[in-house]
Amino acid sequence: MLTLSRTIPEYVRGVGSFQYKDKMYLLENNFVSSHSMKCNVCGNYPISDVSVIRNEDGDRLNVCYRCIERITNQNVSRWFKTYRKKRENIMENRNYIDCLSLMLAAYERNERSFTISSEDVEKLKKTYVQMCNGLNPTTKQKQLAEHYISYNAKILHGKKD
Repeated sequence: MLTLSRTIPEYVRGVGSFQYKDKMYLLENNFVSSHSMKCNVCGNYPISDVSVIRNEDGDRLNVCYRCIERITNQNVSRWFKTYRKKRENIMENRNYIDCLSLMLAAYERNERSFTISSEDVEKLKKTYVQMCNGLNPTTKQKQLAEHYISYNAKILHGKKD
């Protein structure tokens, strides 16, 4: 999650400055609003996908997805929508991520009570990285992870026979 969240400032810097009504602006933020807001550029109301832009005087404008993409000539809203979906996927897959992390660490420590084939270790590593990057596992990947999680559940939760 931390790695994913570090991509936001990098992306915002990458958008760079852009001109609107003879002033230079920077993208400051993007969020899904929990209450109705109005676009300060086109007047569209209500907007939920809000980009906040700031000019050199410090004035801020709330901008809808259509206007931010027109003003910046970039797919800002699409990037943030993808970011939010990846974040949601990480949260939904949190249990898998945590369990796979523990299993792979136990495998690396050569714990004898922990059994995974070397072929499956590579598959689980790929699944782990994929989920940490906010991508959902395939059905096969999920089944493999569930098999090892349930098979090694006692060890994963610190209980040994």
